[in-house]
Amino acid sequence: MPEVTFDTIDAIPEGLREGAKQVDGKVVVNVVLKAKLDEFRDNNTTLSQERDTLKASVASLSKLVGEDPEAFQAELEQLRTTSQQVKDGKLKGTDQIEAEVTNRVSSMKTDFERRLQEASRETVTWKEKASAADQKFRRSLIDRAVTNAVLAEASGAQPQALPDILSRSYGVFTVDDNGSLVAKDGEATIYGADGATPMTPAEWLDKLKEQAPYFFKTSNGGGAGGTNANGIPGGMSTEDFNKLSGAQQLALARKQQGRA
Repeated sequence: MPEVTFDTIDAIPEGLREGAKQVDGKVVVNVVLKAKLDEFRDNNTTLSQERDTLKASVASLSKLVGEDPEAFQAELEQLRTTSQQVKDGKLKGTDQIEAEVTNRVSSMKTDFERRLQEASRETVTWKEKASAADQKFRRSLIDRAVTNAVLAEASGAQPQALPDILSRSYGVFTVDDNGSLVAKDGEATIYGADGATPMTPAEWLDKLKEQAPYFFKTSNGGGAGGTNANGIPGGMSTEDFNKLSGAQQLALARKQQGRA
């Protein structure tokens, strides 16, 4: 699990103080608790099972109306026509037969109409639930892939920036029907370095360094920890500094004070 070292407990953002421990006179924080990762994996499993259950429910509804809803509707219309013919006297027979046919047709028509209405309502409801579950499942795949890329040591990303990086990733990555991440620019696929496969989250993070360098760890050399003409720590522009969350601005300022 990635760990971040602070000089004192007060230097730790409030949201990361849970689980802090003293090590060699410093305070070490595991920025991604094992319990959180376990919860994340369990949620993925639950969403996958929920989606499969909803698909099975929609399939069971098709047994009510068959594979051809239009044929079911035509059968119902035929029953209505037969009923009307009986009422109009076009179907001849004894009074008892006519009465029995009329009663049966009326009962069947009422039952079919009720079942059709219920099936229509339930189908719409289950389709909406299945769609929502599918969207959550696809979003969880993006969360997992981008989180793994951010927490990889080679990414250079600040673990605290993970929520903001995830928010940006939703505008870039989609999940196809095979469960694979695909980077998109509108309808066009964004390809990676090989020019043949879609850009990976790791490749996207490399590009993000140019757009949002404050999401990434800076070098201690070359004056990277200094301030600019406006007194902004880290050598970043005022515009980029203002884009940071309050916690990130505070952490950067405290980091600068520690170097001074």
